[in-house]
Amino acid sequence: MNTDPGTLKITLLGTGMPKPNINAFGTATMIEAGQERVLIDCGRGTVIRMSQMGFATGHTDTLILSHYHSDHYAGIFDLLMTGTMQHPHSNRGGPLHVYGPPGVTDIADGAWIATRPDRNIRVADHEIDPEHMRIIPHEYSEGVVYEKNGLKIIAIEVDHGEFIDIAYGFRVEYNGHVFVHSHDTRYNENLIAQAHDADVFVHEVAGAPADLMAENQKVKLVIDHHATPAEVGRVFARTKPRLAMLTHLVLLPPDEFTIDMVMADLAEEYDGIVLVAEDLMTIEIGKNISVIPYNHGARPG
Repeated sequence: MNTDPGTLKITLLGTGMPKPNINAFGTATMIEAGQERVLIDCGRGTVIRMSQMGFATGHTDTLILSHYHSDHYAGIFDLLMTGTMQHPHSNRGGPLHVYGPPGVTDIADGAWIATRPDRNIRVADHEIDPEHMRIIPHEYSEGVVYEKNGLKIIAIEVDHGEFIDIAYGFRVEYNGHVFVHSHDTRYNENLIAQAHDADVFVHEVAGAPADLMAENQKVKLVIDHHATPAEVGRVFARTKPRLAMLTHLVLLPPDEFTIDMVMADLAEEYDGIVLVAEDLMTIEIGKNISVIPYNHGARPG
């Protein structure tokens, strides 16, 4: 697909949660703007989704992590090791730069140890440069995380629960276009304050029947770390994006909340258009906003 160089292109590689789901892999979002390519989060199966989209594993050397729940970074070893191989399907050609909240150095140090057996074999076979299997950590806090060639990615501190020290959503700006992704958060005033004027705002959501939460403390604990449909509706009503989308749908069994129930609760607070994100959707923000499902043209021809 030919994309205008002034277009901000977003590929939703993964839109799921920790529960394994063949249709919704762990959170991962590819940002493309001009020559810039940045991956935000790297959940379970990210490398598979990249391959489905025609992206080599080495398509980017820059990864930004929103927080340290497994469904947001479980795919990092696969991205790191497979991307080091010098083949058309990988071929990163250098180390992997990983931006994260405090703790990112632990990931870098641990990855160097965990990947040593694979690295030693491939170095002995003269297959790779060992330094290409290294993570270069970059610790960030709220504010501009990445700025290069007109692409700006801004971290927004959000509230993902009392015992989760730091978690971030992101505001992505390029050529006058704005994309906002909440990542994992409860209803959060800081996110609302920094999400105005978005062309596309993707927000997580979680729901469960009230009687189930009253009876099942495990379900209540999970839901309490996220935003309810009504709360997400209020977020959209206050920020007024051109297009609103839902992702990371936390709808737990038994007596699972349905999409119809989510939309009904959300509609009590917001009367705009709301789409439900799917893995491998492509969003192009240019002269207009295009949302292209995988089976209707998002995948390579």
